[in-house]
Formats: sequence, structure tokens, C-alpha cells
Amino acid sequence: MPQHAYRPTTHFRAYQHRSLLAAALMLAATGFAHAADIDDEYQSAVASCKAAPKSGTRYVSVTAALMRPVPRSEAGLVSRIPIATAVEIECELNGWVRGHTDGDSPSVGWIRADLLQAKAPTAESIASGYAAAAPDQRKTWAERAVALSPYQARSHQMLIDALQAVGDGEGARQAGLVRDQLLNPKAERLSGEPKLLFAVDRGWAVALARVEDGGRYLETDMQAQASYYPVRRGLHFYRRGGADGVVQVLEPRESAGVGLEAQVRLAPMTARSDEVVGLATNFAATAQAARADTAVSASARKAIDSELRAALQREKIDRGQIDKALKARPGAEQRGGVQIHAFDAGKLGTVHVASLVWDLPPKSENAVEMSVDAVLILESDGKGGYKTAGRLVQLTGGDGVETHRYFDRLDLDGDGEPELIFQLGQYEGVEYQIWTRKSGQWKPVFKGGYVGA
Repeated sequence: MPQHAYRPTTHFRAYQHRSLLAAALMLAATGFAHAADIDDEYQSAVASCKAAPKSGTRYVSVTAALMRPVPRSEAGLVSRIPIATAVEIECELNGWVRGHTDGDSPSVGWIRADLLQAKAPTAESIASGYAAAAPDQRKTWAERAVALSPYQARSHQMLIDALQAVGDGEGARQAGLVRDQLLNPKAERLSGEPKLLFAVDRGWAVALARVEDGGRYLETDMQAQASYYPVRRGLHFYRRGGADGVVQVLEPRESAGVGLEAQVRLAPMTARSDEVVGLATNFAATAQAARADTAVSASARKAIDSELRAALQREKIDRGQIDKALKARPGAEQRGGVQIHAFDAGKLGTVHVASLVWDLPPKSENAVEMSVDAVLILESDGKGGYKTAGRLVQLTGGDGVETHRYFDRLDLDGDGEPELIFQLGQYEGVEYQIWTRKSGQWKPVFKGGYVGA
């Protein structure tokens, strides 16, 4: 069965995959009239490279080097390689180097040799080049400093000083604005933009819903989604029902299938982190601080176990499978099992949210794999016990599989009671579901934010 978490990335680990990628990008990006001509030039360049191989590592010395599919400046673009990136060299031909980069998005292609150097540039080496350069050349060095160290005030001040020295007051002002955005990001709601709720999963943000007055939630506008992720944009960030700083867009990216998402950092972090998980908005949803989850008492665990057991028995699940499912706890080695979250919900007291996912053994060799998916929400009954305030139990599988995992909570409609956000594991992606409490019961009211194939 599919895992809950889906994060599309492109990994071309094998050498031949790198070559195929470069060829495909070259065919799509160059301006040749005939694919045969494109292929001939590509094959000729590769043959020349293999005839005179050269190994070693060089580093991008400029703000970003353009990697081409063939050794020609008018050719298409494979990718932009940032400053200080290591390039593993395969050969050198007529002032061009063919090589590849590793990482989350590896690339292979041709880079001008004069854009690379033997040692990785450092903040100190760039500062020395800046100090030794003529005044009209210092802007170039300062731009490299900002590209290499975008979260250091020193880099930005070098650029501001260089611009002011040549009389570019407006450029210096703009550089100051960029500095302020990077060093002290602020959350903002863009002009004409609706209130938006984002899910942030392992440092990736996806627009989940438009938040309307009165606790209504609408799908995001597919045509407007690209405008949600301008680079350096700040968003209010929330964890465990409270404000927890600002996340800032690093780079938007289309998924491998459907959906648009963006890498974000939680200031003052300087990169995306798998540890950044929560909710984000373009409006101030609450001023209260995030609070730790409440410990789950033995009596609560017993009540949850009893309620889930009864619900699974009504679904005619085998008793042995019920016993295994209720004993299991999801972890690195175990996907399925019971997860319990307990938190203080203000006037509601402590709320317990339990979710269960359990893969059932197939009934026959050709049978569709099925899973049990259950959600149970308990509140205090005011007498020392618990009452069921929300429940969902289903058998799910095949292309329509959908399993619930509690994600986070946040009071979105300002009524003093949090909304619950679940992440829905699906066949080749994830989606998010909002539950709200009406007339004493928690129920799902909206689903959106799909990212996947």
C-alpha cells in the first residue's frame, strides 16, 4: 500500500540517466529545426568528450553558471548551477567543460570553462576580490557574495556600498529591501489575494484552501496558484495550534505530477528542513503561542482501544488482525498502527485524536489490497470519563485508497475552537482534510491541496 508521505523529487543516479536527461532537455530547449540535427551535434560533442576524457572537480565561481546540452552559448538551457557547486569533470573541449552535478536535482551538460575554478569560492575569498577590484567591478563581486551567503548582512552591505559608489541609488535601495526580506522576513498577504491556508510538510508548502468568512473553505484557484509562491514571500507559520514564526518561500516547483508547491525555510534557518512541519497562512489566524501536546493518560488509551475495537468488530475485521492493529505503533519500521494526539482545546478541555491505519492480508492471490482507516476523537464527558465526538471507519484500497493521519490544528474561523487538519495518504500522492466541530461533533468539511501523480 502507498505510504502517507509523498514528496516528488527527481533522482537520476546512474550515469546513463544523466546522459539521457541532457539529451531530452537539449531536444526540447534548443532552437534547431530538425531533431536529427540536434542529435548529431549532441552525439558529436559526447564522442569528442569520450575521445579525450579528463577527470577532476571544479567549482562554479560566478553567481550561477548556465549548463548547456551542447558546447555552444546559443544552445538550450539544461539548468542554472549556483555558485560554489561542485562540478565533476568528464572532459574539456574548445573552452567548454562537460560535467555533472549531484544532489537532489543532478544535472549533466556543458559549462563554459571560465565560469569554473579549482577551489570552491568562500566568503573570505570573495571579500578579498571585492577589496582588490576597481569600483566599477565591485558590484559583480558583491553579487557573488550575496549569492554565496544570502543570509549574512555583510554580503548585502557590500552590494549596497558598491551600488552607491557608482551612483545607483535606486539599485542600492532595492538591494536594501532584499536584505531586509532575507534577514528579517515578514508575513504578508498579497494585493487582491484571498485568505489562504497552506500545509507545510517537511519544508514544502502547498496551498490547501481558501478561507472564507463563517468557517467556509473553498478550493484554491488553479490559475492563481503560481502567484502564491513568489520567491522571498513570508507566511505566518503555526504548529500545535499556535504561532511559531514565519516561513519564507525559497523556490516554487511543480510536482512530478499534479500540484504546485514551494520549498520554504523557517527563519532563521537558511535552507529547507525536513523538521519544518505545520500550517501556514497569509493572514494572522491567532496570536497565541504553540503549546506542547498533552500526555495521553492510561484511561484515555483504554477508552480509545475499546472504541476502536468495537468499531472494527462492526466492520467484521478478523479478531487477530484487530489485536495486531491496536498493539502496533507507526514508526520507521512500521507504517501502520495507532497514533494518539492529545491537546488542550481551551473551553473543550483535553481533546484526544486517534488514527489507525492497518493493512489487511489479501483474501486471495488476485484480491485488491485493502486497509483499515479509522479516526476517533474523544472529549471529556465532565465526569472523569470520555465521550466520542467524532468517528470515521472505512475499508480502503486500490486506486481509491485514502488513509488518515492527524497533521495539525488551528482555529481558522476565530470561534475559539481549533479546526483539525488530517493528511490523507492516497495511491500516488497526498491531500489534506479539514474537520470542524459543530453541534458537539467533529466532521470533515473540506478536502484539498493534492500533490502527487
